[in-house]
Amino acid sequence: MRLLIIFLLILKLFSIESVDEILKNVSKTSQNYTLDLTLANKIKALKYIPPKIDVKSKNQAQYLDTLKRLIDLQKEYNNLPLKITTLQDKIAFLKDKTTSTSKLQYIYYEKLFEIANQKLDYLKNNFTKIKESVFSKLKDVDFDIAKANKDFKHLLNILLSLQKEEEKLNIELQKWQLLDNEDNIKRVKQEILVNKAQQLNIYHKLLDTRLVIWLYYLKNENPKTFDIDDSILKYAQKIDNDLYNALNQIVSDFEKYIFGSKVLVYGAKTEFELTLQKLVGFINYPLFNVGNRVITPLNFAIFILILVVGWFIGKYYKNFIYKLRHNKNISYSTATLLANMGYYTILTFSFLFALKAIGLDLSSLAIIAGALSVGIGFGLQNVVSNFVSGIIMMFEQSIKVGDYIEIDNNTRGEVIDISMRSTIIRTNDNINLIIPNQSFIQNNVINWTLGDDIVRFRVPFGVAYGSDIDKVENVVLGALSNTKIPYIRKHNYLDVTPYVVFMQMGDSSLDFELFVWVKGEYARRPRRTRSAFLKMIYKALNEANINIPFPQTDLHIVDSVPLEIKITK
Repeated sequence: MRLLIIFLLILKLFSIESVDEILKNVSKTSQNYTLDLTLANKIKALKYIPPKIDVKSKNQAQYLDTLKRLIDLQKEYNNLPLKITTLQDKIAFLKDKTTSTSKLQYIYYEKLFEIANQKLDYLKNNFTKIKESVFSKLKDVDFDIAKANKDFKHLLNILLSLQKEEEKLNIELQKWQLLDNEDNIKRVKQEILVNKAQQLNIYHKLLDTRLVIWLYYLKNENPKTFDIDDSILKYAQKIDNDLYNALNQIVSDFEKYIFGSKVLVYGAKTEFELTLQKLVGFINYPLFNVGNRVITPLNFAIFILILVVGWFIGKYYKNFIYKLRHNKNISYSTATLLANMGYYTILTFSFLFALKAIGLDLSSLAIIAGALSVGIGFGLQNVVSNFVSGIIMMFEQSIKVGDYIEIDNNTRGEVIDISMRSTIIRTNDNINLIIPNQSFIQNNVINWTLGDDIVRFRVPFGVAYGSDIDKVENVVLGALSNTKIPYIRKHNYLDVTPYVVFMQMGDSSLDFELFVWVKGEYARRPRRTRSAFLKMIYKALNEANINIPFPQTDLHIVDSVPLEIKITK
């Protein structure tokens, strides 16, 4: 340690000599001489003095002044690392400069850098002792808490009046800015600055009064200490962030000195109480009104909770119905109808119950209904139309889950779900089509399996002119009787006998149609079913040597008088 001090002293002497040498080379008539001389004097005057606080505790004012000096020292301690980094940057920048002013600045910042490091090392080793020495005098001070509380209320009233005055000044400033009156704009801005300075002064005084109250409770080991420290830090933050950080550390340390490990308990209790108060205030905060009823976040949460519970009950009901279907042999379409109707009924009652639970009179629904009627008039017609169409379809059952329907030549498939707004159809390509319900009510729809899944197919085919039509019929029906294609051969109440009909003598062929009945999967795959029958017919006609025609046109030429050509020279 002694060697370090001797080295620093030698460095100091060397720096002073360097300063003198630099000044000797500067002409007194130079423009920079005055600046260089000032820098040289500052460098010579710089010296490290260990920070100390003379603790005075004769009365409240003296102790409060001591505490403020301690807070300032804490601020300096907090800012020293950043200050050292800034000085390093300046030294690095000036290192290679050659002018006399730059050299003096380099020495000046090097000296500041050295002092800052010395101060930082000193505070690291001694600041805790300094704080303890200030704290130790707390028991000797009498604090006038009654006067502090009285002053605090008075200062709050002054602050409130200043804040109202600032609002008026801001409104006045906007007025003059609109009128583009520069003189009044400058005047009002100046008044606003004065007002802000007055408010800052009031914040300082408010902080002083709260510190007195806090120190009083702290001295008497009263848990109310933790109720005051939040307001202390609030006013400190209004003044300056550095002050806030320093005071926060001092307050925390002093409370630990008094309460020890209990500080965590009291602090946690205070935080919990504050959090609980904020939570209660939040959940009871009015969001909006419905009629004469104020809706708060708590009401809204209860409303959502009841809807969620109703939704879960509805989903459980749907699953129960689908499980019951297998035990009671209920058709899938009937089970879907029961599940959907019960599900939406449960949701509706849940909604009404939720309204009642938060204290809304159901007559208030008239307001909502009026709003909905306006919405319907402006753009919800399709939504309501689809909703009503869904209800009609569920009760009418002209289209139900499991039916195979055809909307147009290119859109057909199986109905897999009917909801309130739309119907889902799965095509043979396994593509799900979501179609609004009103399309089924307003447009023509072919339901291939409305009553049952039995469908008669008409398979057209043609043979060449000159073919034996009786032989054609026998060949096709004979092939049909021997085919493995599962067509219907017998039925209880339908005449399902397949037959061939001679339809017409076409332009290029004799046209026939095979009428045959199928059911189940083959009824739901019309293209595949027709393809299977056409393959059967084609093979049977080929084996029977019956020609299958292709389009042809006969051209008839009628004889006429020969054309005479004369050539005249």
